[in-house]
Amino acid sequence: MKETIICKPTRWFLERALGMLAMFLFLGGWFYHDAQTGYRQQNLMFVYHSTFVQAGKAYTERKQQGITPEEWQEFAKTQTIAFGDDLSLVPAEAQEKTPWPAELSQTDLLAEGHLKAWETFTERMKWNRKPPEKWHDAGSIREQWIVGHVLIALAVVTLFILIRTLRRTMILDGDTVITQDGRRVPIAALTQLDLRKWYTKGLAFAFYELETGKKGRIRIDGMTYGGFQKDKGEPAEYWMTQLRAQFRGEIIEYASEEAEEEPAQS
Repeated sequence: MKETIICKPTRWFLERALGMLAMFLFLGGWFYHDAQTGYRQQNLMFVYHSTFVQAGKAYTERKQQGITPEEWQEFAKTQTIAFGDDLSLVPAEAQEKTPWPAELSQTDLLAEGHLKAWETFTERMKWNRKPPEKWHDAGSIREQWIVGHVLIALAVVTLFILIRTLRRTMILDGDTVITQDGRRVPIAALTQLDLRKWYTKGLAFAFYELETGKKGRIRIDGMTYGGFQKDKGEPAEYWMTQLRAQFRGEIIEYASEEAEEEPAQS
């Protein structure tokens, strides 16, 4: 009685699929964060830093004109942060008439330059001292949403492939090949076995023609199903060896450097 050989999904496939899933989820979450809050927070910091630069210049000019600390403080109380016309590009807490931060009314800080005042402010706010290099417009934020959606979609596809593959097997049941998608093909119906990529990529293709006249192709992926671990007896290689022992059709084993690309899926 001929044995039944079952090749299950390999750890090699599982590790790579989980790695891709983690990567897509991480990057998707990163882009979502930037679209939802990250870019808006950077815009907030960008505007605040621009305000500190402008305030520093204004204080230097007025100091040369003889303004007193008290007069500057009164002037600073009347100033507001200019976020622009579209407040949706900054966090919700940013108001149209947000007053200058307290650091901009302190002449002792501004006397040392706006950078000293900025450092004091960012330390109080727990912000990064290095300001963003540019303003993110609505188009930039929209791009983050689009890329985030694409990455999450890729994560969903990867998860689907992972779950589907984990539920599949590649079986050699006596004189019948049962493919990972459930097709049962008698070995006697196989007409050609293409092994040109088997020894380098663990990938082979078997072509068949049934008695009904239906033709097709079987993809034999030894890296995904069975594997080639020597400590486990190289399940995929053993599966192929047993198939070849019964196969009576044409075998293609060697490919030149100019070998044609793999044939299209039928």
